[in-house]
Amino acid sequence: MVDYMKIQAYQSAMVQAKMMLVKGIISHTDIVSIEDKLAEKYGLKSGSIYREIDLINVAFRANMV
Repeated sequence: MVDYMKIQAYQSAMVQAKMMLVKGIISHTDIVSIEDKLAEKYGLKSGSIYREIDLINVAFRANMV
């Protein structure tokens, strides 16, 4: 059973963390750590579709610029 209140709280906290990243308050390493801790706090498993994990990272693509 999915608890939508927990998902909403997780996503709200991630928006705040992303805003801090954009403003330069925290680094990319920090936001990765924050995301992991928030997912644990709100009970989202590593393979959850609700987690903020970018599956396509343009900087690390193998055959495209």
